[in-house]
Amino acid sequence: MLIRYVLLALACFASGIAISGGYFAFISLIGIFPKLLEKVKGARHYMLIESLLAFGATLANAVYLFDIPVRITWLGYSVVCLFGGIFVGCLAGALTEVLNVIPIAARRFSVRRNLPYVIYALAAGKLIGSLISVAVGM
Repeated sequence: MLIRYVLLALACFASGIAISGGYFAFISLIGIFPKLLEKVKGARHYMLIESLLAFGATLANAVYLFDIPVRITWLGYSVVCLFGGIFVGCLAGALTEVLNVIPIAARRFSVRRNLPYVIYALAAGKLIGSLISVAVGM
């Protein structure tokens, strides 16, 4: 019986490593960090930023896996959610840029003139959805 649990733990660990590797490879593939670092003039710190990302993901997984309580105020929670939203927004923006979704949609639906309003509406929808999710406690 102990052998089964050890093998299950090893399989879960290997699966987690494979999923994490795929996620970081995906982020690296679409080039979100070089573009962000180029915007903030921090390209010389690329390896540091990438290491901090891996460390943050590892730390967050450890907190989740071992059920470590993290006590923060609502203000701290708001800051964490803000950074998480910025990251998800940048990831979605980079993915749409790679897939050329916005130019194709602009040509298809003839929204060139109103494209900024469409982007604002998408951002507002994301914000409202996140606030509802936090309010409901999902």
